[in-house]
Amino acid sequence: MNRFRAFVAAGAISLAFITSACSTAPNSYGSASGYQPGDSLNPACADGFRPGDGRSCSY
Repeated sequence: MNRFRAFVAAGAISLAFITSACSTAPNSYGSASGYQPGDSLNPACADGFRPGDGRSCSY
């Protein structure tokens, strides 16, 4: 019975860990990929560069 309780407790802890990892709000450091919603996909456009052929900065 103790082995069963230990197994159930380990499963509950694992489930809680996975749930909290998937629902944690982003911190001030941003995401691991560096992508921030709303930012230009072309980092050069952040410095004022604009493509000369009419393309937007989001290509």
